[in-house]
Amino acid sequence: MDNVLAIQTASQRLTIDPAIQSWTLYDIPAKQRLLFGGALHFDNPIFHGIAPANTELVQANQRDDRTIVLSFRRDGLAEHDVIFHADADADAIDVTGHCIVESPCQLNRLELFPVETSLNLYDVVNFRNRHLTPRTWPELLLGGEGCSTDTYSTDWQFAPHPTVLLIRKAMRALCVGSMDLAPTYGMYFKARDYRLQHWYLDYGAAPHGLPLQRGQRLQFPRLRLFLRTAADPHDLYRQWGRMLISAAKIADPARKRRDSWWLEPLYCTWMDQNFSVSALPPAELAEQTTLAISSASSVLNEKFVRDAVQVIRRERLSIRTILLDAGWQMATGQWQPHPDRFPQFRTLIDELHQQGFKVVVWWNWAELESTADAVPAHLIAGGKLNRHGQRMRDYSLPATQEEYLKPLLRKLFSPEADCYDLDGVKTDFLADKVHPDMPPADPGWRGEENYFLRVTQLFYQTMKHYKPDAMHLGCAGNYWLAEYIDLNRTYDVHSSDWREHENRARMLLATTPGCPASYDFHNFIENHENWLASAQKLGAAVEIGNVLYVCDDLFAKPRHADAAYYQTLRAALKPRPETLREIQAPVS
Repeated sequence: MDNVLAIQTASQRLTIDPAIQSWTLYDIPAKQRLLFGGALHFDNPIFHGIAPANTELVQANQRDDRTIVLSFRRDGLAEHDVIFHADADADAIDVTGHCIVESPCQLNRLELFPVETSLNLYDVVNFRNRHLTPRTWPELLLGGEGCSTDTYSTDWQFAPHPTVLLIRKAMRALCVGSMDLAPTYGMYFKARDYRLQHWYLDYGAAPHGLPLQRGQRLQFPRLRLFLRTAADPHDLYRQWGRMLISAAKIADPARKRRDSWWLEPLYCTWMDQNFSVSALPPAELAEQTTLAISSASSVLNEKFVRDAVQVIRRERLSIRTILLDAGWQMATGQWQPHPDRFPQFRTLIDELHQQGFKVVVWWNWAELESTADAVPAHLIAGGKLNRHGQRMRDYSLPATQEEYLKPLLRKLFSPEADCYDLDGVKTDFLADKVHPDMPPADPGWRGEENYFLRVTQLFYQTMKHYKPDAMHLGCAGNYWLAEYIDLNRTYDVHSSDWREHENRARMLLATTPGCPASYDFHNFIENHENWLASAQKLGAAVEIGNVLYVCDDLFAKPRHADAAYYQTLRAALKPRPETLREIQAPVS
């Protein structure tokens, strides 16, 4: 182990000196060190059930000019290998490996890089939603007090976040993330004074880690490092998506069928519901509890919908999709039409279809209100309440799929006489829902991104079985879910700062390959035209939230919409002749 080992691509060179157990990741074009350290503990697994032990390097081999293999010895493991591979075609360096455990245990985390790794870079980009500011990532500095960040979806929007981070130095940026969909609960990063405190994948804290059996071989997910010159982080995240497509990890978006009506202006009832009771939803989704929104939910009924549709037709607004938001259902988690507010639900849907409209409903597959009926055997973790005090269904259970979800989706989307013949769903309130202490019955569904993917794929494919052109209006900036989201919304913006929508849309376009963005409703009259112009610039769809009521600004009282507002909307939406012919028949 006396020779220095090295692999490289066009942009990076990795050197490892086994004799002194040091390593360096070098930026070839810039002629600068990026990462380096005096320990070789890459892909170091942390277990519950195996006593902590020193990890000893026993062998370091240069397999060829592109591959280095490190073999370690530690108590409790029969094997522990880490492999570094230079992918010339992708101009990237991949790190992976495996270990074999000698006794039953749990994996709690996988430490990706050695602690105290030196970081000769400046800052970190982690796409997270931020309220009340246009920026979609905070300032995360590596120097001084440093920073702490993660990709676990605890910010209530855009769940699940992809397992990837970006570390920058002036115009150079190092993208680091998982090329495999692992049963993990986020990537965690912490630095101080340009030194790494931790960088790991979370598999669940004890006693809720990943169970492993004696003799089981644990394959580590493939960690990719690629270095580029880029002024805009969105470019790097787009390149990450293209790598996943090239590696056949996610579907090529060019092969997906897209229906034209998905991108047409959509009317969502939610802001009109709120303004009709002179309310404004809280800025933070976590504060938008059932109690806080109950008054707005209770006003949505068949008359409310017909009144809005009459205005759309009378004012010749180029809208032909009606989204019924919270309030159409019995309760969150009990997805039948409310018997008092929608006693003739199918009749209403048929009426709207006859007038040329599509009908979409608000839906949340995750939580159940306390009043919602649910079969106990369908609940996750035996009915344990999540950290928000709600029950959740376990969609990994065949019984939940066959007895609940599939019959529900048939009821919602089938055109058969005993069903509702709906045209799509808007998913919502899904972040901070998948936790290691509430494991699914099927261990193959473990992990945040993995569980989201499996649930979304299941409901999406079942929905399409009954209604091939049905639309999923989603809210996730995630590569793995891109195939199963038809339109990606920018989510609630509390103020009139349209730039929040624009930058969230850019984030979604970068992290959900091929999936168009949709600007969520703009709550106020001020800056309404800028909001519409911004959406047009990005080729995004728009959700109109105000047909019956408008509000001038954050401090004004809601009022009935007037002719001037309708004129502005009419001009901005630029109706298509075929759309007008379908929905603008004379109003009786």
